[in-house]
Amino acid sequence: MKKLISLALCGAMLFAMASCSAVTDETTKKTRDTEQVDDEDGRKNNGDETTADNTTVEVSVSDTTVQVLPTGDIVVFSTTDRNGQTYDNSIFADHELTMINFWEPWCGPCVSEMSDIEKLYEDYKDEGLLVIGVYSETSMESEVDDILSSCKTSYPILTYTIDFDKYQTGYVPTTIFVDKNGNVIDTGSSFEGMDSTLIVGSKSYKEWESLVKRYLGN
Repeated sequence: MKKLISLALCGAMLFAMASCSAVTDETTKKTRDTEQVDDEDGRKNNGDETTADNTTVEVSVSDTTVQVLPTGDIVVFSTTDRNGQTYDNSIFADHELTMINFWEPWCGPCVSEMSDIEKLYEDYKDEGLLVIGVYSETSMESEVDDILSSCKTSYPILTYTIDFDKYQTGYVPTTIFVDKNGNVIDTGSSFEGMDSTLIVGSKSYKEWESLVKRYLGN
């Protein structure tokens, strides 16, 4: 019994390293199951651990099996980057594949994969890959400055708007892939019953690269 408990705890620790709970901003806060919602803040799930200020929750991440299949759902958005430059969904047409990564500066797994995502962008942008990072915690701009500088991030970092609400899982990082027509690509994978277009949790460079190469037809 002790061995089983130890294995379960080890598994939970590994899963916890991959993602964080949703941010506290009201426009992006989501829940997976209303029966698991805590009455106080709507973010604490039964059986999961939170930090002292209830801003993060440990969750598991399922394996991803890739199928290059547009879902018919088209991403439409308009927002700005941190310098005020406007971006909208017309940008998809200039790229074969766009990776939209929803992250937050307080999320350890989000920040830890950003260097790998930057390398991915640098390695495949000439083959048609665009990466877009989207965050909502505009009260943490100094932290964002430090993160982007440390990771040498060169892909666009945009401000969250309600246009992205439908792609939120309640956890960050969450990532979707979009083709040049703006269609969300079905990954063939689902996280606890969520839409199979949504990839929950951080990944290594090799894991992201395997997805990108298949979507680009490499």
